Amino acid sequence: MQQNGATAVSANVGQKKKKSTRWKQVTQNWELYLLIAPAFFYFLIFHYGPMYGIQIAFKNFIPAKGIWGSPWVGFDHFTRFFDSYYFWDLLWNTLSISLYELAVGFPLPIILALAFNEIRTGFFKKSVQTVTYAPHFISMVVMAGIIITFLSPSTGIINHIVQWFGFEPVNFLTDPKWFKTMYVLSGVWQGTGWGTIIYLAALSGVDPQLHEAAIVDGASRWQR
Repeated sequence: MQQNGATAVSANVGQKKKKSTRWKQVTQNWELYLLIAPAFFYFLIFHYGPMYGIQIAFKNFIPAKGIWGSPWVGFDHFTRFFDSYYFWDLLWNTLSISLYELAVGFPLPIILALAFNEIRTGFFKKSVQTVTYAPHFISMVVMAGIIITFLSPSTGIINHIVQWFGFEPVNFLTDPKWFKTMYVLSGVWQGTGWGTIIYLAALSGVDPQLHEAAIVDGASRWQR
């Protein structure tokens, strides 16, 4: 009994020492915690905070009663959605657009990064890089306005080019068969240049001696 009591006391003392040591480390490195605080609160407020509203999917939401006051309905909304007439169309549109974005949006930044990596002229390389990733900093509202202006059947520059080649103007924004292409390509246009920066950083880390060794072994430019 005495041995068990002594063991418990020593365990409590050890835990207290660990807590005091941990708190001492926090106070000694308070600058680091202050530095990480903005990012921590950003994710807490804007990423984890909104997850509180997920419960609305399982309730019969009544605005006057709010989320807490609305009655629970379980999986009724999901059952109604799965049994709806448009479920399979919505599912196919979601999957097809995702695969379309993956097929087009994934290889383009890599190809563009490889192309930039082959450019030796510094000014030209920086100019093209700036032009390609500048759309990333344009807001979605402005981007939508640019797309509408470019694709207008009467005044859009794209349709002017189409007419210049002798074809009839196409109403890209109202024709359903063009929706997926316009949606995916507009996203690629806005995000490809920014994604290229990541691959350029990876390419810059490749040891030049590896390229020299590949040249000695007879590897072509494409193989390198």
